[in-house]
Amino acid sequence: MGKETNTRVGQNPLVTARNVIVALLLVVVLVQGFLATSVIQFIVTGVSLFFIFTLGLLLMWRAREEGEERKEVAELATNLAGANMRLERFDKMKSEFVSIASHQLRSPLTSIRGYTSMLLEGSYGKFSKKAREALQKIAESSRFMAMSVEDYLNVSRIESGNMKYNYSEVDVKKLATEIVDELRPVALKRGLLLTLRTKLTRPGVVKADIGKFKQIIQNLIDNSMKYTEKGSVKILVRDDVKTKKLVVDIADTGIGMSEETLHSVFEKFERAQNANDVNVTGTGLGLYLARVMARAMKGDVEASSAGEGKGAVFTITFPLLR
Repeated sequence: MGKETNTRVGQNPLVTARNVIVALLLVVVLVQGFLATSVIQFIVTGVSLFFIFTLGLLLMWRAREEGEERKEVAELATNLAGANMRLERFDKMKSEFVSIASHQLRSPLTSIRGYTSMLLEGSYGKFSKKAREALQKIAESSRFMAMSVEDYLNVSRIESGNMKYNYSEVDVKKLATEIVDELRPVALKRGLLLTLRTKLTRPGVVKADIGKFKQIIQNLIDNSMKYTEKGSVKILVRDDVKTKKLVVDIADTGIGMSEETLHSVFEKFERAQNANDVNVTGTGLGLYLARVMARAMKGDVEASSAGEGKGAVFTITFPLLR
């Protein structure tokens, strides 16, 4: 490393030019000294030689300093490159760990949800009211855990570049109806009104991965329900003829968001400042994933709010296929 750096310094055109100029000046002054015919000329020549020699020493000293600086910069660059490689390796290991851990959690969670559902349906006999309430809490907690595991898995896939999208024609009205029907019991348990309305002038079909599109809508509705203590969550499926877009608005009467929160709410692990006042179980990944997946499929997700305590609206937009 040191030898290579010094070689580069020696071959630096600027350093070479400076050395040549100093050498030429010395030659010129020496020639003038030999040709001098008076004491004054000898004195001028001597002074000139002193200053040129001093200048040459200063330039050599500066060139040496520059060489050392270049050497330090080169070493820092090498160390930084090594650190970046280690960070990339650690990041890959972290993603692999999250992926493996999430996959390991999936199987027991599926069993817990399945058996809890069967217990609530009466497959193993009747239970008391208190026992059913406990089972419902287990069902709700396992549903939240399953969604969290899926979120972590998707983040791992995105960061490792392994997220796959299987495109097909998606009837958004039909899909939204199915999702709302699934989530309505959860909303009722929380004392919320969950409604769906459509305002379409076309069939409302988009090209997307139906599983990812479903997860986007589920994440946004679930997010609205988490941060709405009372009132409603209203979904409107509509189309915009001018922009040829399919639009899904999810409006809630929840805690709302400040202007500052609106700028960061879609970032990974970000939550509204007042979020913990209502819900402490959020991961800060639902909105991030919804936007990343939507944009990967040529769509988008935006948020708006009149302020804290005034509810929020999350808007999904996708190009209309027909």
